[in-house]
Amino acid sequence: MEATLPVCKSVTSTPGLFMGKTSGIRSSQCSFMMGSKVNFPRQRAQTAYVSHCAKNGGALGVTCRSEKILVANRGEIAVRVIRTAHEMGIPCVAVYSTIDKDALHVKLADESVCIGEAPSNQSYLVIPNVLSAAISRRCTMLHPGYGFLAENAVFVEMCREHGINFIGPNPDSIRVMGDKSTARETMKKAGVPTVPGSDGLLQSTEEAIRLANEIGYPVMIKATAGGGGRGMRLAKEPDEFVKLLQQAKSEAAAAFGNDGVYLEKFLQTNLVMSFTLVSETAVFRDVTKSCWKKHHLQL
Repeated sequence: MEATLPVCKSVTSTPGLFMGKTSGIRSSQCSFMMGSKVNFPRQRAQTAYVSHCAKNGGALGVTCRSEKILVANRGEIAVRVIRTAHEMGIPCVAVYSTIDKDALHVKLADESVCIGEAPSNQSYLVIPNVLSAAISRRCTMLHPGYGFLAENAVFVEMCREHGINFIGPNPDSIRVMGDKSTARETMKKAGVPTVPGSDGLLQSTEEAIRLANEIGYPVMIKATAGGGGRGMRLAKEPDEFVKLLQQAKSEAAAAFGNDGVYLEKFLQTNLVMSFTLVSETAVFRDVTKSCWKKHHLQL
């Protein structure tokens, strides 16, 4: 089945949709793929909702609703999510910034919505714009991918408030483990050994300099909302510390919308051991070992 998507110059949310914080969100220079034909490779998936009208012998009420996923990301992860969803027969909506209008994930999706300008803090990190896109396209689910809003507990709560199923952890889990500084404190309270570092987020440059001297160089400056190797800087000497601190904070703010950072002692030689757990039934899979890193990413 083929369909030609209509031209839409902008996407506007309902006034007051976001609890009084906006009076209607309008994304600039927004348009669907003009004149492009989009293939729908699978029959649209439907989910049956069964309600028990009475406890004893009551009739069952069954209604069907077409499922649709908004993929709140870009690049490789968005492409993988869309392809997998299509294999399951579920249509997808892509979001994109003005610079990504011709990206592969936009072409693969069944529908697409522009959510802002090229910088991520004006598009992929703007919760009202992403949520407005999901609501306007009548999406029932949202897949965050990784990075951007994937570990934002407030975003998950807002999805739930508007009847959109967030494909990922619940807000409480994200608050505990998604925030790296909070995760460190949680592990300490549980008696798990942690790498020497700061207690909580750095509150000032002066405090950061003092703690770096106490911990001892080299030190790692890490974004508390970080992921994918971004928002991290290795300071080997005191002379370069302040400059690298500002770089880490700026990168974290641009990538995650949160410039909070903390310090950890840099370990020259280390072995990272990851334990993969499948929740719900708590299945333990295996231990993954890695010791090689490139650009702060495990190989």
